[in-house]
Amino acid sequence: MIALRCLGCGASLSVSSHTPIPFVCPHHSDGGTHVLLPQLPAPSAHGQTSESQPFLRFADRMLAFHRCVEANNPGLYHEIVHKLDARITALTGQAFRTTPFWRSESLSTYFGLSAQGGIWIKDETQNPGGSHKGRHLFGVMVELLVDEVLCGSRDVERPLAIASCGNAALAAAVVARAADRALLVFIPSDAEPKVVQSLRDLGAQITICHRREGENGDPCYLRFGEAVSSGAIPFCCQGPDNGLTLEGGQTLMAEVLSSLHMQERIPSRIVVQVGGGALAASCALAIDAALETGILSARPFFDTVQTEAAAPLARAYAQLERQYGSTAIDESAWHQIAARKKDYMWPWESVPHSAAHGILDDETYDYLALLQAMNRSKGSALVATETDILAAYTLAQNGVPHAVSATGSAGLAGLLTLHKKAPLSADENVVCLFTGVLR
Repeated sequence: MIALRCLGCGASLSVSSHTPIPFVCPHHSDGGTHVLLPQLPAPSAHGQTSESQPFLRFADRMLAFHRCVEANNPGLYHEIVHKLDARITALTGQAFRTTPFWRSESLSTYFGLSAQGGIWIKDETQNPGGSHKGRHLFGVMVELLVDEVLCGSRDVERPLAIASCGNAALAAAVVARAADRALLVFIPSDAEPKVVQSLRDLGAQITICHRREGENGDPCYLRFGEAVSSGAIPFCCQGPDNGLTLEGGQTLMAEVLSSLHMQERIPSRIVVQVGGGALAASCALAIDAALETGILSARPFFDTVQTEAAAPLARAYAQLERQYGSTAIDESAWHQIAARKKDYMWPWESVPHSAAHGILDDETYDYLALLQAMNRSKGSALVATETDILAAYTLAQNGVPHAVSATGSAGLAGLLTLHKKAPLSADENVVCLFTGVLR
């Protein structure tokens, strides 16, 4: 049986193969936090096949695949994935494949780790669009294309919409162009010129968003919300606006945990940089799946990283710890926490500036899943100094085939911050993500 369930309020919706999938919880406008997530059968431990294409290897983690199976047409899912990936490859010269993952000898030595431990790097810089963001949006597009076949051609004429400072918009433009869909992109005035030109080349309809006096929150996100209210499809990297965006992101951590398991390594700690939070939320969901399948026998520490310039998640986690301490929180209490969003998450009050500009989101939109992940694992909400952001950026350039941006190496910055406070044990195996290429 497959269904949708809200992470915030617990509402459950049945799913039919021939009924369009909703993107948001039916209670999403009540002022609480709502993220509508697929509830699927337990997935295969290491993937269904040996395919290097993640959406084929981990097909049984995708709602679109199960809908095709229920419609007695599993081949439809595979056909759509193959065609979309081929079009993206023709467009960019890059395909979605298992990305590099290795033990960094230089970083392991830097942190004083033994041969039994290590710093493990997952490199997402050579995905189509140059970051992990394409994983999220490829998954959403597959669901939209499956919807078109199973439910008729509704929504084909509706534009897609996304708010982004760069990487997510570029990934969205690549996927939308490959699917021949119109895309509305809302970006800030300081977006990288190379990204803006690439968006224009890909045919995206760009709106430059400026902060308005007296308006709270990210102006790009606010204009995106207005576009969705006017009929655009949320083709985005925020779970509350489209829970399906967290599906594709899980393939990243599924690859990591499968690889470590096959190498007989047990991750002690997973460190993930956080802007809007979709990447980290996807990783947290993949960890839950790995515990379910037995790839993980124990939950690793789950640490999130933000900058001193903007740390709304760290502020929310501090509030949670003040109210609940470090004890495990039960499901009913989580529903109450979700209903009181304004007590935990609101826009950062000042305009932030950092070399890691890609994680300077005014809010952590997927904060709820991250509060849960940190609480359950006894993890930390790390706040990296700008000195550590720059130091990590320098360290990250050693031993990698492609230069990573300061945003992309921000998880390593958090690890530097953590290591100064509580040095890593020699035998720890720590996972860091390099999420975006230096442009």
